Amino acid sequence: MKKIIILLLSIFSLHVHGQHQPLYSQYMFNGLVLNPAFAGSSDVLNLSAIHRNQWTGFEGAPVTSTISGHTPLKNKKINFGLTLLHDKFGINENTRFDLSYAYRLTLAKGSLAFGLRGGINIMRYNMSQAQITTPGDFVFGGQDEVSSTPEAGAGIYYRSEQLYAGASMPTMLSSSGKGPSLITAGYVFFLPDDMKLKHSILLKYIHGSPMEVDFNTNIYYKNMGLGFSYRSNDALVFLLEYRLNDQFSAGYSYDMVISKLGAYNRGSHEIVLRYEFGYGVSSKNPRYF
Repeated sequence: MKKIIILLLSIFSLHVHGQHQPLYSQYMFNGLVLNPAFAGSSDVLNLSAIHRNQWTGFEGAPVTSTISGHTPLKNKKINFGLTLLHDKFGINENTRFDLSYAYRLTLAKGSLAFGLRGGINIMRYNMSQAQITTPGDFVFGGQDEVSSTPEAGAGIYYRSEQLYAGASMPTMLSSSGKGPSLITAGYVFFLPDDMKLKHSILLKYIHGSPMEVDFNTNIYYKNMGLGFSYRSNDALVFLLEYRLNDQFSAGYSYDMVISKLGAYNRGSHEIVLRYEFGYGVSSKNPRYF
């Protein structure tokens, strides 16, 4: 049954020319994967790595690895970011290289940035790996195929000490198909006894599909953060973040799938590592966006 399902998913992925969009549960800790205008918002050089095993126990399920970095230049108006992504889904593999540019305006209580993203997506269809039942199948028994397509996206991002909000289309222009439209927002409440409470939301819309809503709540005490998310019609997510020191933090999330697909997998696991160069961050005033 699993093989039949993943074969159908692979056929669909081929039909839409690689429009599978990588999914992140800890998007709130690395906004560059969603919005190019996020570049440089940490005010220091920021490096992050994300690894996600989706739908564990499900043969051919997506496995995504992402490395990203972003930094402001000297005047902090000009900011750059770089994202390297590898995504494997069934017999398909996507490797993407993106360069982001953000121009930031300083406002009275925060900053407003406008961002652009450009890159290339290399798609490989491993036809020789397909499990076929008909000898000589000319569709799934053929040679591997490789193609590359340019991509471009844009976004806008506002940030203050306690609030952030953004809107973006990460793959606004792509020969592989138009990607999702995203709206994100979050707010941090300062509580007694050095505790912080952060609420955030992600709205994602893809043409022809219902809107997806992701509600998230995180509570922080000193160097520890615990969180919970609800992704509409998909999953309940449990999050853990720990700040090892003023610059290095690690996060883990587990997705408990509540859709019908949950009967065929054991959930999803995601790990995030983040390091911020420079000393603009301290344990007394950590960054939550």
